[in-house]
Amino acid sequence: MRKIGSLPSGQQAKQFEDYLLTTGVEIKVEQSVDQWSIWVYDEDQVEHAKVELNEFIAHPDAEKFQGAARQAEAIRESKIKKAADSARQQVNVRETWNQPFTSRCPVTSLLIGVSVVVFLLMQSNEFNSEIRQELSISSFQTSGNMIRYSPYLLDIRKGEVWRLVTPIFMHFGITHILFNCMMCYQLGGAIEFNRGSTKLALLVLFTAIPSNLAQFYWSGPGFGGLSGVVYGMFGYMWMKSQFDPQSPFYIPPNMVVILIGWFFLCMTGALDEIVGHVANMAHAGGLGMGMLIGVGTTFLKQAGKSN
Repeated sequence: MRKIGSLPSGQQAKQFEDYLLTTGVEIKVEQSVDQWSIWVYDEDQVEHAKVELNEFIAHPDAEKFQGAARQAEAIRESKIKKAADSARQQVNVRETWNQPFTSRCPVTSLLIGVSVVVFLLMQSNEFNSEIRQELSISSFQTSGNMIRYSPYLLDIRKGEVWRLVTPIFMHFGITHILFNCMMCYQLGGAIEFNRGSTKLALLVLFTAIPSNLAQFYWSGPGFGGLSGVVYGMFGYMWMKSQFDPQSPFYIPPNMVVILIGWFFLCMTGALDEIVGHVANMAHAGGLGMGMLIGVGTTFLKQAGKSN
């Protein structure tokens, strides 16, 4: 914001402010002892505003400066209405805790429900091994501490394509599943409530598959969890909130700090002894894909409007 000059009366300052608003320039008027200072918000509009101010000072009764008050008021009312509409439409991830959830967010509920059921079944020695074999991205054999598997995803090539997704339902500790389900509830619920179940389901698929593949080629099939998808949801909403002016999503700054900080902390390996082996490549793959989808869909929408 830059000061471009001053006017001797409040009436003139208001008249000039109304006129500039009709040309798309917003200013701030500040009263001092015997004058009204004119400040321009947008640096790119400063030179244009200076020219107009000089002309107004020289010819305040010129026709173009007259009768702008009504049009300016209409512009202000329109902006207030748009701001109010945007505020009503905005989805804050914290607000999903207060929404009737299951009926409005069936995909999110399904992700959490299946994960909980699988987790409970895996607590039984009778089902643990069988479930891991069926849901892992690749079947494997164990020998002591060694895991043997084919790096060529033979099961998927034979038609067991569900394995590209189903590792997201396996969790290996109470902290693991509680954290993932809580974040899925918040982020997935916000996306599904605003974008619909179909788009959330597609986002889950497009983040689960690359994150699972990235982790498999990094460390093999001994992984699982919703965290790659959760980071994908976070990345999508984060980019939407940053680059799409019409986005209803809002990510609290403290959530950005926590999730990005946790991401890099896990990458260091400092938490392995506390939380166990962390699927860092799944986190990275999900986050990257979610951010790409968020940015990509935003720019495609903007390009479509410009055409």
